[in-house]
Order: sequence, then C-alpha cells, then structure tokens
Amino acid sequence: MEESLHFISINPRLSLKLRNILTYFSLLLFTGLVIFVSSSVNRYVNSTMSLAIVAPPFPETLEDEGLEEITQLVIVKKGDTLKTILRNQKIPNNEILQIIQLVKDESKKEPLFGSLKAGQQINFDYEIKILEKEDEDLASEVRVLNKITIVIDKTKSLNITREGDEFFARKSIIALNKLLAKSSVTINSNFMSALKSLGLSSNNIIELINSYSHQIDFQRQIKNGDIVTVITEKFVTVDGDFSHHGRVLYVSLNLSGNEYNIYRYSHDNSLSSQSFFSEDGKSVKRSLLRTPVKMVRISSHYGNRKHPTLGYTKMHKGVDFAAPTGTPIYSAGNGVITELGWKPGYGKFVQIKHSQNLSTAYAHASNFAKNLKVGSIVKQGQVIAFVGCTGRTTGAHLHYEVKISGKNVDPMSIKTTPGIELSGKQLAKFKQFKNNIKLVNNKLDNKLEFAENMKLSSLVN
Repeated sequence: MEESLHFISINPRLSLKLRNILTYFSLLLFTGLVIFVSSSVNRYVNSTMSLAIVAPPFPETLEDEGLEEITQLVIVKKGDTLKTILRNQKIPNNEILQIIQLVKDESKKEPLFGSLKAGQQINFDYEIKILEKEDEDLASEVRVLNKITIVIDKTKSLNITREGDEFFARKSIIALNKLLAKSSVTINSNFMSALKSLGLSSNNIIELINSYSHQIDFQRQIKNGDIVTVITEKFVTVDGDFSHHGRVLYVSLNLSGNEYNIYRYSHDNSLSSQSFFSEDGKSVKRSLLRTPVKMVRISSHYGNRKHPTLGYTKMHKGVDFAAPTGTPIYSAGNGVITELGWKPGYGKFVQIKHSQNLSTAYAHASNFAKNLKVGSIVKQGQVIAFVGCTGRTTGAHLHYEVKISGKNVDPMSIKTTPGIELSGKQLAKFKQFKNNIKLVNNKLDNKLEFAENMKLSSLVN
C-alpha cells in the first residue's frame, strides 16, 4: 500500500492577520510589565525617602546629644603644677582660670589643698557630646569637663564640679573609724622587708628604722627567725573596709630572745613632741645614730689593717659600711656642715660638727644632697649624701669617722646619751601609759583589733 503525505495550505492573508494579533498582544504585555516594575520602584523609593526625612527638627543653632562619660586619672609628677596639668588636659583657658582661683580660695581655708605632691592623684570626669549644625552632614565629638577630684590624702579630697557654665569647689571627707590592731612577723631576710610585710606605710617604716638605729646594729644583731610585733592605729570605713594604718604605738623586737621594746609617747602631751621611749623612760633618739646608712654590712672595722689599695698596714680611722651606689647617707646627729667637697683619698667628703668637741665625717660619696653647703644646719637622720666609690677605694661603700676633741675614735664604741630621760611625776605617768599598752597587747592576743580605748587615746595624743 502506498502512503501519501498531505499538506495543509493556509491563506496568506489569514497568516498575516495572525502575526499582527500576536505582535499587538506582545506589546500590550510588555507595556503592562513596564508599568508594574515602575510602580514598584516608585513605591520603594518613596517609602525609603519618607524614613530618611522623618527626624527630630534641628534648631537654628547647635544641638548636642550626650553619648558617654569617661574618667581620666592623672598621677602628679615632680615639677607638675595644677596649671600645667589642666593645660595638658586641653581644658579651655577661661575654665582653667576659674578652677585655679577656686583651688586658691580653698587653700586659704586648708593649706593642704594649695600644693601638689609627686604621686598625688587627680581624676577628671568628662562627658563626650556630639555637636551638629543645621544643614550640615558632618558632626564632631566634644569632651566637656564635668568634675575634677583632687585626692589630698586617705580621707580628704577637693571636688571641682561644673554647674552650667560655672564651677564650684567642695571638699569631701570620708568618715573613718579608728581601731587598734596588733600584728607580728618573723624576720626572714631583713628588718625592712619584715615591716613591709605588715602593711606599714613607708613613713612608718623609715621612722622605726631610724628609731632602732640608735640601739641596734642591723647587720650583726638581727638574724633570720627574730620576731617583730607592732601595735598600730588602723582606720576603716563605716562599712568596715580597710583604709590605712595610722601611727605605730608600740614595737617589740625580739632578737635571739632579747626584747627591745619601744613606746610612742609624748612627755608634755603635745603632738609635736611625740617620740619613741624605751622601757626605762628614756627616749631612743640619742646624740648620734649608731649607723648612718641602713641595711648594710660592715666591710672594714676601725683599727690597723692592710690597706686594700696601698698594700701596706695602715691605721683605719673609721668604719666602712658596704652598700650599693646611691644608698642614702644620713647625718648621725644635729649639727653644722664644716666641710663639703672633694678631699684627696676620701673623694666626695662631708664633715659635720655636732658640738664643741664632737664631729663626724662621711667619705667616698657618689653625690651630695641638694641645697647643702658649708654652714648648712642639718638634723639627725637628714640625708646629706649618697654612697659611692669616689677617691681611693675598691668598691662602693661609706667610710664613717667620729672625732672627739679632734681625735679619731671607734664609731662603734661610742656610748651615746638619750635625748630625754623622764623622772619623777613624768616617769610615773609614763609607767602608767606602759601598763595600758600592755593591757591592750594582752587583749589583742585574743582579738585581732578593737575600737581605740579613750583612756589610751588621751595618753597617746
């Protein structure tokens, strides 16, 4: 069977009409799509612009908005003044003048407010603000000073506070309670380290070292295992938080079973005359310090010896104390400087006249203390120079001499006399004070601390 193909023939006029209809519908569809997309874009843009425009109206001038507060701590360095510190903080000049005047006014009422000391703290409280202008896109941060706190001591501070465009000064005093506290420590390295471990202040430590230096040879007498016990004032906040230690009222230094007890006492009931007294009512401060440098060892005694640099036997007219370069050298007693400068063999040399027939000399110093010259009056315990190795020497040390009536004597053999010896009614009063201290001492064996007894307070003060 034969298969045949059949073709359908379309009228050319009909074909053209169909093409025109399809073209028309395509254009109509494309137009609708364009309208839809355009409408959607317009709605999105309008919505976005409306959000950008909705904002709080700007006034004609500047508007500020606080963002955050910051505090900056400044530690006063040697030579700093309040003016230089304020300038370094980039505080406006008109505000600097206000602040300095306020501090001057307060210092008239309380002198402590008028001077800065190295190590003192000053807190600056700032508020960071954003400043913007109308019709401007840019903004800037500005630091505005709200408050300055000048810390005077553990309990007092001076606050300079902004109120509008003005500053006002107010002093702040922290309420503290005074307790009596007892603590003990075994000496493992040296006396100073032991006192530091008790939490005593540097001033208290220096005071105790100077007091004991009149009767204790720190190099030869203090050994590991010796015990030091102190009774101190202890200041706490009303909530019981520790603030600081006050004065040391009593110290017991037990050296190989021998006790050296000292008591803070005023023989005339004045704060200015307070000093430490021994058990027998004699002030521990004596005519000369036993050692004019602290925490050292004797490297060469008084007497004949083979000279370390000359190589032959020669009389050693003093005592050598080995100590690191820069160690402070103290005046052994009150007196007047009669020599200060370079001396052959001795290097940098100081001589002090203490009385008509008593003088001391200090050699091989690295430098002298500032503002000293021949004729300067010095007090016992005052720094006069610093250990060095100038002159004829093999290493850093202090060469110390004592002369009586112009003749050299062994500094370690001198029997010095106490500054004050109580007697009669004054001695009886001191003994009563000692008994009160002993009662406190016994009470503190069972309790770490307690409020200060008023009777004891009146005797101490």
